Amino acid sequence: MKRWLTLFVFSLFTLALLSACSAKELTVRDAWSRPAAQGGNGAVFFVIDNPTAQDDILMGVQTDIAMMASLHRSIMNGDVMKMEPQESVSVPAKGQVAFKPGDYHVMLMNLKQDLNVGDTFTITLQFKNAGEITLEVPVQEQ
Repeated sequence: MKRWLTLFVFSLFTLALLSACSAKELTVRDAWSRPAAQGGNGAVFFVIDNPTAQDDILMGVQTDIAMMASLHRSIMNGDVMKMEPQESVSVPAKGQVAFKPGDYHVMLMNLKQDLNVGDTFTITLQFKNAGEITLEVPVQEQ
């Protein structure tokens, strides 16, 4: 009986440890981009989940699909929507930041090729603590 109890407690401890480790990593999900023409601009949207106990900062983005990529935010200024470049975006501990139309987004400037529905391309996000996260971005209508 004592042996079974020891094995049971050890199993519970191992399961709890594995669960804690797997849920403590910043992740990025649901990436997508709209269609856009070569030479024009495009945008990338996604959701950042930070289940960790530490704030993080998205500091930049890289991609080969455009001459330049940067963090932006759309902001209403009176009756006019304008886009403002962002040096960085804070990602709170145990929080989430959505990059979505009309808010935060990755701006792709001077595209090197057309972005057609069904295409995919990669971007790499650079975080202060989480390091680099590379995403496969599908082009889709939304």
